[in-house]
Amino acid sequence: MKFGENLQKLRKEQGISQEQLAEKLGVTRQSVSKWESGSSYPEMDKIVTLCKIFHCDLDVLINKDITEERQRKDASGVIKGVFLNICDYVKKTILVFEHKSIKEIIKMFAQIAIIICVILCFAIPFVILKEIVISLFYTGDNFFSLFFTRFFGFLFNALYVVLAIASFLYIFKIKFLDSEEIVEVVEDDIHDSKEDKDNVLEEVKNKPKKVRVIRKNNHDFSLLDLFTKAITICIKFFLLFVLIPIVIGLVLAVVGLVVGISIMFQGVFFIGPVLLLLGVVVFSIVLVEMILDFIFNLKFSKRRIIVTIISSFVVSAVGLGLSFWFFLNLTVVNGIPSNFSVKTEEKVYTMTDRLSIEYYNFYDTKFVADDSLGNQVKVKISYYPEINSVHLVNEDDTVFISYDDVNGVSLQKITDSVIRDLKKGKIHNYNSLGSVKMTVSATHDNLVKLNESWNY
Repeated sequence: MKFGENLQKLRKEQGISQEQLAEKLGVTRQSVSKWESGSSYPEMDKIVTLCKIFHCDLDVLINKDITEERQRKDASGVIKGVFLNICDYVKKTILVFEHKSIKEIIKMFAQIAIIICVILCFAIPFVILKEIVISLFYTGDNFFSLFFTRFFGFLFNALYVVLAIASFLYIFKIKFLDSEEIVEVVEDDIHDSKEDKDNVLEEVKNKPKKVRVIRKNNHDFSLLDLFTKAITICIKFFLLFVLIPIVIGLVLAVVGLVVGISIMFQGVFFIGPVLLLLGVVVFSIVLVEMILDFIFNLKFSKRRIIVTIISSFVVSAVGLGLSFWFFLNLTVVNGIPSNFSVKTEEKVYTMTDRLSIEYYNFYDTKFVADDSLGNQVKVKISYYPEINSVHLVNEDDTVFISYDDVNGVSLQKITDSVIRDLKKGKIHNYNSLGSVKMTVSATHDNLVKLNESWNY
């Protein structure tokens, strides 16, 4: 069926009717119609003629998808073109330096220094924008705040470095490489043509056979054109960096989709979040295609992209509605399920002038005045062993909580508990699993003395 589909696509792309194609091949319109429907195939000489008419390979026309092959060729052509452009850039740079005098090279380096200074000045708005974005995500000295601060700091610094290098290379090309044309001419042709002879430098006449000549190009150095092209390059590099969080989000969405499908197989009505994540995954893939199409001109099918975007929006909207309905009907229980047991440890210490108890703000700490304890201080800690493994330590009359390595967090137990909750239409507050509670009991006077040693 590939041949018929390819023939129909190629014919419609060139705006040729079945009658016109049949006339070129010397067959009837019905024959062309049968070829496109797949009910019959043309003879080999007709297939060869079709390849010449539509400028395609025989194997691609018969056996492969013509659209996919074009996209594959476009992608490989982009990579090959980039490599050839880099080689051509290096070659022109070397030739320009070879044919310039010392005075011209010094003048060129002075102009390059001015260009670099101008580019460095553009670092100021980048720094201001970076500080504004980082301040939006900074919520204190916590893991997520530090992560986003470092991530966006690296992103903006890398973006500026790439844009600065790209801008310098582009301006260098426009100002120095494209302003001169280095060509090779044959010495015999110089004597035959007076016009060429006038354009060739005097010293090349004594050189053998082939000589290189520099001709000045009178191209206008349009600042508007340069600015437009520079903006286009900046946008492309910016979109290239935007791809990083999009791809990361795509991977996370795929992981979430797999988790959601596995939850559905456990008997939970989780169709809403699954549809929402499916729409996000599809839209992210299309977004990546659109960005790559803009940057590398890969020529993806615009019709397919538009249809896919609309479909992803519809699926996401349905999934969002079902997700709201599902989560609004959940009952939130502020506590831990009964299948998680609390482990406690209690120790009694004799009150001395050197005794101190260290505690941190992230502990759930209570202070209880108990005059029946006399000269004793009672310290009690409670925690969930599935997450934490702690115990009380007394070193040199300093009591503190020591954390041990947990052999392994029981993810299976937590997952099973969450799924059971979802089946019953409720959800517990599992954040408390990681909490450590400490209760300090002593007489009122001893609590006052201990308070003088608390520095946390």
